[in-house]
Amino acid sequence: MLREVLAPNASPMTLDGTRTYLIGNARVAVIDPGPGDPGHLDRLTALIGEASCVGVVVTHTHADHAAGAPGLAARLGATAGSRGEGTLADGDRIDTDAGPLIAVATPGHTQDHTAFHWPAAGAVFCGDLMMGGLDTALVAPPEGDLADYLLSLERIRDLNPRIIYPAHGPSFESAHAAIDSYISHRRDRERQVLESLAAGADDVEAIVERVYGPGLPPEFRGVARGAVHAYLDHLEKHGRLPRLRIGGRSPAGTEQ
Repeated sequence: MLREVLAPNASPMTLDGTRTYLIGNARVAVIDPGPGDPGHLDRLTALIGEASCVGVVVTHTHADHAAGAPGLAARLGATAGSRGEGTLADGDRIDTDAGPLIAVATPGHTQDHTAFHWPAAGAVFCGDLMMGGLDTALVAPPEGDLADYLLSLERIRDLNPRIIYPAHGPSFESAHAAIDSYISHRRDRERQVLESLAAGADDVEAIVERVYGPGLPPEFRGVARGAVHAYLDHLEKHGRLPRLRIGGRSPAGTEQ
């Protein structure tokens, strides 16, 4: 009743590629069709075969998740659903023959981010809220917001899932422990940012250097810089940012 198809778009940011999930046999929902790769869409179409597709939905509108949605929906004569495009709402239900999927608004990685709860299997499809095999995911302004992200992790926890299926990397089979690890990681990073500020770091690059160390691969430096902006925004919103100007940072958390 659950099938997983890996798109051929592996990269440092997508790990081994985007996972597309098919739920149901006779009445099938598709989560995250992935990039608009013709071969990937061919495989999905073949797997669905003569079944009825009850919906093609995306966790968010980043291209590695959503670019293939319009083409796949057209092939299958199905509707495409996305909170970012106003065609999906929090609480919407997609009925498959394996049980319903419930859309759950989970902003933080992006403002339109949506998870899908599959109560019949005790499962949540979490998109980019969590990355399989890791204890962190990208949260960076202007799309990302750390306060929203932490609340979304708590919302997923409240669903009491048995298993969490991310769009990148393997599933989390100890769902509550994984969520705890993600929250703990964020608290540790926040502490490190505050310690960096207390030690005199007054520049985003200096904070990146202190928090992530000299071993940070160059291709991830921009990601780390975005994460530091997210922590600074979060601290500022909660009145915990020291009263000093952080070099290389605008009030919106974007680079100058």
